[in-house]
Amino acid sequence: MRKFKLILTVLIAFSIHFSTQAQTSFSFYYREYCYWNDYTEEFENCEGYEESSLFVVNDNETMITHTIESMKSTYYVNEREYDSDKEIWIYNVTSDVGNKYLYVIDPKNKEVRAVYMRDGKTVMLRFYVKAIF
Repeated sequence: MRKFKLILTVLIAFSIHFSTQAQTSFSFYYREYCYWNDYTEEFENCEGYEESSLFVVNDNETMITHTIESMKSTYYVNEREYDSDKEIWIYNVTSDVGNKYLYVIDPKNKEVRAVYMRDGKTVMLRFYVKAIF
């Protein structure tokens, strides 16, 4: 019985260690663009479309890869933090072509949001999560 408990403890510890070091993947089914309105101080004029894509955060949370049917983009994490009150992860990233983004991963609401500047305007790109694995 003692050996069984020892083996069980080792297996649980081994499992916990690797589950905290595993990459996290998000599959998406919909993409939406919204534009910041300085007057109302809200994102609005949202337009979207169905799109299947995959978003993968590597095990060390240093790189994010986003794959759509026609291309694959890599984002390098500059800073990251966890907001325990809102239960979200926030990543400041730089894309493989040098663009800056703020990614917000919100598993509770099944969304991943990216905020960035395009043509002098603040844009929010929202992905709706189909599955997290």
